[in-house]
Amino acid sequence: MKTLLIPLDDRPVTYTFPALVARAARTEAILPPRHLMGALTRPAQMEELFTFAEGVITRQEPDAVIISLDSLLYGGLITGRRSNDDIKTITSRLDRVKKWKGLSARPVRLFAQSSIMRISDNYDNTEEKEYWSRFGREIFEWSACLHRLARGEKPAPGLLESLERRIPAEIRQDYLDTRRRNFSVNMALLKSMNEGIFDYLIFSQDDSGAYGLNVSEKERLIATSSQLGLTDKVSIYAGADEVLMTLFARLLIQQGTTTNPDTAPGVVVYYSPAGASTVASRYEGQDLGVTVATQIEASGLKMQAGTKDDATAGGADQRAVGAHTYTLIIHGPAERQGDHITLPGLADLSQVDTTEAVSETMALLERAPGAVIIADVAYANGGDPKLVDALLKRPDLFGKVKSYGGWNTAGNTMGSVLAVAAAHWYSLLPAANHNGEPAQVGKNDGNEALKQCLFVRLVDDWAYQACVRKQLAGDASTQKLAALIGPYIAQVNNALAIEPSVRLSFPWKRTFEIEIGFEGG
Repeated sequence: MKTLLIPLDDRPVTYTFPALVARAARTEAILPPRHLMGALTRPAQMEELFTFAEGVITRQEPDAVIISLDSLLYGGLITGRRSNDDIKTITSRLDRVKKWKGLSARPVRLFAQSSIMRISDNYDNTEEKEYWSRFGREIFEWSACLHRLARGEKPAPGLLESLERRIPAEIRQDYLDTRRRNFSVNMALLKSMNEGIFDYLIFSQDDSGAYGLNVSEKERLIATSSQLGLTDKVSIYAGADEVLMTLFARLLIQQGTTTNPDTAPGVVVYYSPAGASTVASRYEGQDLGVTVATQIEASGLKMQAGTKDDATAGGADQRAVGAHTYTLIIHGPAERQGDHITLPGLADLSQVDTTEAVSETMALLERAPGAVIIADVAYANGGDPKLVDALLKRPDLFGKVKSYGGWNTAGNTMGSVLAVAAAHWYSLLPAANHNGEPAQVGKNDGNEALKQCLFVRLVDDWAYQACVRKQLAGDASTQKLAALIGPYIAQVNNALAIEPSVRLSFPWKRTFEIEIGFEGG
């Protein structure tokens, strides 16, 4: 299977990791040259991006195209919040995308993502318009007030008026104009779904609280989707950077079950601890259980809740879902999700007690009858050091783990771990489904790219995000990074029984993210 991928931007989690997941599935992924993609301060080269994509569809006739529309309409996820392009210009770009199915001589499936513009609760304008450094938290609160009023709720007396006095009128107007423009585009996208332009569409709600204009937009999109009878073709939920991989997982499952729907993969879900499903998910404005359910549904996997009794019985619940089933362990917090990033004025959640959760997760892993997925969401912005330490000390058990993740939001983690699991499942199907390469069985099924997926997530989410980043104190020095992270990489190598030659870098010249590249890859 051949797939054209148009990412959100050029970051490792949106550009290089999806390509690695495609290799783990033993499929061919075509991506635009990286320099065409948007970056932190540079929009995508949209005309060149269109030309590249249209050339691929016309000449190479891929089986599917997965599009992050933010790149094509605005120049990238971040540029979508900063761009001053008018609605006419953006609509003309969308009209061009709508013609893509007609460019191929044979049917091509189009899957797409469009973001609901985020609203962050801080004064960091790194990824926002300049005025966020002065009024970011006030705009967040003002937006929440407007949403509450629209729902018929009453905010604290005088709060709205106080916020509007503190935020200059021209800034409020600029913010509303940008939101309205982007929302108008999303509504137009939704209403075009009945025209058959896209086979599946995800509206992803980036960083969010429980209230805000972005939440209001999400609610309106959900209502309109239902009214138009599009709920089987449209998903609307909290997420962003992982959505390209979620759509790829959905494509793999569709492709792999074309002739035999009974082979569809499923997940039996266990929360560790059991109450983690009702804990609030940071940056998403909802409980962890909602994130898990919506991510699984969007990926196309089947879901069944598991219990301790099921696990002890040695797989009775797996037969209920089907033979191609994964044990999905949601390793979470008991009361409050931690966070490896602490912003000024906010609580320090970098140390939460996960001792009991780690013990329960390891017990679930030991009892699991087959392949395991671990979504490590005890913390936002990095994995749980206690859990990974326990995992790496048990390479005999770790061999069961086909997918692990613990980065950024719970939604980011969920989408990526499910996509790697779908890639693992697809790679074991008859060779005709994935470029004629033979399926292999053994530790991680002889799939080197699958091991690399595990390596990247462990080194990035645990070694870097949870352990090394704070030691850098904002200094994006690759020399210092290499010295600090080396011992952690040695532990990962030992657990996975691999020793890749890797390149480490700071792609956006900041310490928020690193890139892990494989020599010769």
